[in-house]
Amino acid sequence: MINRVLIRLKVVQVIYAYYQNGGQKTADADRELAQSIDSAYSLYKTLLFIPVAWARQIRKSVAKLQRMNEHVSRRELLLADNLLLAQMESNPELDAYVQSNDFEWLFESDWMQNTCAAILESDAMEEYILAEKFDFEADKELVRKLYKQFIEESEDLDTLLEEQNIYWNGDKELIDSFVLKTIKAFEDGKIGEQPLKTEFKDDEDRQFAIDLLHRGLEMAAEREQVVSANCRRWDPSRLAFLDVIIIQVAMAEMIGFPQIPLKVTINEYVELAKLLSTPASGSFVNGMLDTIVKDMTAQGRINKEL
Repeated sequence: MINRVLIRLKVVQVIYAYYQNGGQKTADADRELAQSIDSAYSLYKTLLFIPVAWARQIRKSVAKLQRMNEHVSRRELLLADNLLLAQMESNPELDAYVQSNDFEWLFESDWMQNTCAAILESDAMEEYILAEKFDFEADKELVRKLYKQFIEESEDLDTLLEEQNIYWNGDKELIDSFVLKTIKAFEDGKIGEQPLKTEFKDDEDRQFAIDLLHRGLEMAAEREQVVSANCRRWDPSRLAFLDVIIIQVAMAEMIGFPQIPLKVTINEYVELAKLLSTPASGSFVNGMLDTIVKDMTAQGRINKEL
């Protein structure tokens, strides 16, 4: 699940924080990166659990209404018995994560109460009811639509998550895409068998994270010289420091990872600049990296085609 897009993002964030905090020990940055990556994976499992939590909350409400001999709507019954959510709830990996963590903050939140009520009145639920097709694929499509509306697009949930874990701030947009891919991968009949995404795709990606961090930190002095030499239109002292760190890590990747094409590296860090920094950062980083590549290629430091 922790792919190279997210690894680059985490390394930039950790190196930026490292300097902001005085930049004392590389071991501190190592611990921070490991914590940040572990937290991203915990966010993935938390976001996967939230739709299951909806079903649990609705089932609790249904049981209460039935004890009081009050009316239970068809929508409540269908969501409580959603086939995909039942399969997700029985997933051993997800269940182990839920059992080892306290989710009272979720179940007791105003967001949860308000969202469950809104789901029952949503257009997605209305379309699902009208279609009169309640098989696994229809249930999965309903959950996908509800996730996009009530989790992916919810600013109130973003705030709630940030209150639980400071490392979750800024990760959610990318991890939402991983959760939706996981939901799509669930298949009918595979109760308890559907694997979740692993923390890293393989050991190579895990090592890439460590190596990129170390090489990025080692690039500081050279980055300072290169950026100063190529800031013809900008005063180096007035550059956004985050932009400078993005350039520093990009330089480390261009020089230290010969197997990664230059175009891939440049595109990835330009996108990071757009995501993390100022509106003008994308074009600035792009221009700087183009210049740096030309200079280093001429010096023989880089031997890759652009």
